[in-house]
Amino acid sequence: MKEASQRARSSWRDWFIYIVLASLILLFAILKPSFFSLSNFGNIARQVSMVAIMAFGMTFVITSANIDLSVGSVLALVSVMSAFSLSWGFGLVGASLVGIAVGVLTHLISAIIVTKARIPSFLVTLGMLGIARGVALTITETKTVNIYEETFKSFWGAGAVFFMPVALIWVVAVLLISILLYRYTIFGNHVKATGGNITAAQFSGIDTDSVIIRSFVMLGFCTAIAGLMMTSRIGQGRPDIGSGMELDVVAAVILGGTSLYGGKGSIVSTLIGALIMTVITNGLIILGVQYSVQMIIKGVIIIAAVSLSEKNK
Repeated sequence: MKEASQRARSSWRDWFIYIVLASLILLFAILKPSFFSLSNFGNIARQVSMVAIMAFGMTFVITSANIDLSVGSVLALVSVMSAFSLSWGFGLVGASLVGIAVGVLTHLISAIIVTKARIPSFLVTLGMLGIARGVALTITETKTVNIYEETFKSFWGAGAVFFMPVALIWVVAVLLISILLYRYTIFGNHVKATGGNITAAQFSGIDTDSVIIRSFVMLGFCTAIAGLMMTSRIGQGRPDIGSGMELDVVAAVILGGTSLYGGKGSIVSTLIGALIMTVITNGLIILGVQYSVQMIIKGVIIIAAVSLSEKNK
């Protein structure tokens, strides 16, 4: 009886996020008919790409019973470092590798501190949020770094392939890789086991520290990809971008049904959660809602999402 009740709740949650997404689209379309247009849906598709890709990586971290609040600041650091690399003549490949290295390295440092110093990930990544943003602002002297390399812009998201935005191609690629790793690999199973019960996982022979570190590295890779895409889209390396994006990313993961207490989640549902957050942001902007009010609304959404999260422990 209890198992049947749990399955019913799980099924309800799976359908609930789709109902919420459809309801939001309908609501904004009624309030502002221009919301329901091909051009605006194109904007939503481009806007959701960065949030979704980072949320895919965050799903691994939260499933392992951790959290990372530094993604917005790391995205800014990736942006300015890749832009600097282009100005130094590194080219598409070199600048891309620098950006990916920055994203992976910053999250790797956080993961090592979390696992070796046994400091809660919330506190470590809160500190990294300030460090990454501070470094980005310091090395640029709070100025933007312009990009003139058209190949870089086209490759990372400003272009299109057969009328399909490159940004969407990147989302699909990272989505498929994330689903493969999360559902069908030993690593994915170990992430769930670590988040579900770390003591039991350790007794079963799982190197939980390694699992947590690899989860953060996965997030670092995803954050770097999002940072490169953002940089190509705006044509600049900017130390101020990404502020507040950690709210959208975490909310997308929790709305998608990933337990904040670890142990379970869904990459596909995370994508729906990212769509919900992006539709909300896009709709509020079209309605002319002030940014400060948008932050309040997003905060309420996060609290509501956490309250709906099923506690595993």
